[in-house]
Amino acid sequence: MKEPRELTLQLLRSDRPDQAYAFNGESQGYTVIDMNGRLGHAVLPWDKLAPLQEALTRTHMTEVEQAQVGMLLREFLEGVLKNLEGWAAYEAELRRAELLGEPILLRLRLSSVELFNLPWPLTRLSDQRRLGTLKSCVIALEWAGVPRYPSPGNEPGRVLFAWSDAGGPVEDRQHLEALRRACPDFDSRVDVCPDVSLEALRKRLNSAMQEGNPYRIIHLLCHGTRLGEGIYGLVISDPADGQKPVPMGIHALPDLLGGTHASNLHAIVVSACHSGHPGEVGSMIGGVALPLHQLGIPVVIASLMPLSVAGSVALTGAFYRERCQQRRSLQDAYQAALAALPAGSLDWTSLQFLVSPPRQPDVPAEPRRVIFSEKEALPEVFSGDISLAYELNYNVAPAAVQRALAGSSREILVLQPLGKVRDTLPSSLSEWRQSLHRTDALVESLGTKAARVHLFARAPLPLMFHLGWRLNRMGLKAYQPRRTGSDEWDCFYDSGSTVPLTTEPFFKQDSWPTPEACHEAEGRLALSVEVTLSVTEEDVARWLGHERPPVLLRLVAARGPSQTALGGPDDSARASDEFWHCLERIRKTLPQVQEIWLAMACPASLAVALGRVYNPRALPRLKLFNFRKGPEGYVELPWDPQEAPKKRRR
Repeated sequence: MKEPRELTLQLLRSDRPDQAYAFNGESQGYTVIDMNGRLGHAVLPWDKLAPLQEALTRTHMTEVEQAQVGMLLREFLEGVLKNLEGWAAYEAELRRAELLGEPILLRLRLSSVELFNLPWPLTRLSDQRRLGTLKSCVIALEWAGVPRYPSPGNEPGRVLFAWSDAGGPVEDRQHLEALRRACPDFDSRVDVCPDVSLEALRKRLNSAMQEGNPYRIIHLLCHGTRLGEGIYGLVISDPADGQKPVPMGIHALPDLLGGTHASNLHAIVVSACHSGHPGEVGSMIGGVALPLHQLGIPVVIASLMPLSVAGSVALTGAFYRERCQQRRSLQDAYQAALAALPAGSLDWTSLQFLVSPPRQPDVPAEPRRVIFSEKEALPEVFSGDISLAYELNYNVAPAAVQRALAGSSREILVLQPLGKVRDTLPSSLSEWRQSLHRTDALVESLGTKAARVHLFARAPLPLMFHLGWRLNRMGLKAYQPRRTGSDEWDCFYDSGSTVPLTTEPFFKQDSWPTPEACHEAEGRLALSVEVTLSVTEEDVARWLGHERPPVLLRLVAARGPSQTALGGPDDSARASDEFWHCLERIRKTLPQVQEIWLAMACPASLAVALGRVYNPRALPRLKLFNFRKGPEGYVELPWDPQEAPKKRRR
């Protein structure tokens, strides 16, 4: 689809332009900056519009009211542009786009709050149609000078459906079904926040952040309400009683979302009556939608007037089908939603599309994610240095990869071994086998094309060990989140680093096992790598529960296990070198040992590094174990490198 052409029209109050909220309901003079940067001036007769303001609160506007508003808006636009090329020049461009079937964005850049109270789609055109009925045109409202985040690309991201029927029925089932059909990755078990309250929404957003898979769109379904101050808010649920209504003012959502959550969001869709209404004369402070827009969220979709049930459901299905299935831009998705609205309704008049200013040229676009498939050859772009996101327990944010690589990553190769991402995976031996197989297939596909891999992994440690073992012939940098829940990653292992010269060991060892003990254990030795956490006696008992348990040898971080015990690439180089020397010493001094059971409590980047030094031809056979808290405990992986096809060890 072609990039849409943009027409801009900036309006600011001529008198007291610095007091954007000082609206007294009287006729106002406005200055316009047209698409060529030239200035014009006209008066908008608010006194004539005042009797029509009440019509905005009703379910239906009469034909006469629609005509009156449409003509007043047309006369104003003609007047404010009369000494320039005129409103006719804008109409000509709009008709040309319609004739060619090309998308066009009419960007109304507004600096006064009352201008958001106008139903701009009703503007009467010279051929007697209304502006909002032009299929090729999207009307975008923008608060001039809003702080902004980079414009989102076409990657849809995760959608959260939050709803409350505390203010009355909202047809949540129809919205949910529309989302299920439209969004292939929508999981109704975790991506729905019923009986939404501010606390429930906060917990859901924080949880998604900690998983490394933040929500990109919030779809909020509830009722709008007029608050006592003459402004419009929303009706959500009481956290203690989901059926008890609680009015929510205009500041609650910006306070909740401001900062981290706002920077992650691509859009907020507020499916509620009057969610875009900025308030009544004397109380115009922005309503619900405008403060969210002013946070810098790229797109906010709201409703100036009452929104029909059929219209809200149609919008949901069409918008997310274009965004999540077709991977279209947010503008394309909104345009498709407008086209899907019920014929004869005024929903197209009511809906508002608030967009942040265009992304500045110096802000890099978000990298493109390419999901690995065994059925399709890797694109040619994946050669040389490759960015790899290994996603099994949590997702990896593309923007985080871009920041870690200083903007040099334009494409990210994504491996999702099980085709889904969840913190409890893998959950069966068959899923462990599939994860190992898919990892092998990826390495085979890379072949000799990859000179170096930049790895961003969110997966169990044994799979990281296996991946490091498979990638031992390639250059590798492994990155790690700075802290739990962080979206900032740093390099913690670099295969190009040499072992630093130091007398301080990274690990301290238990007393060395005796040959007699290893013989009595029938040649089995258990080896624990304890960097982030200690392996407790209870853990050891659960792990080694056996008639003849293996002898236990512990490699423990010399500074004590902690989340900061591994400080960076130098520590990883030392740790992996000492791990290799430990395996060599076992081979040389304990020939009775035929099998080593390995359990790790360390960062994923270190598990990758340890896997790179293991040589199954020269060292005793390894068995890999994964540990999870809870009843599952330790699970042995179906992993046997001795049986791997020789071609895998290029």
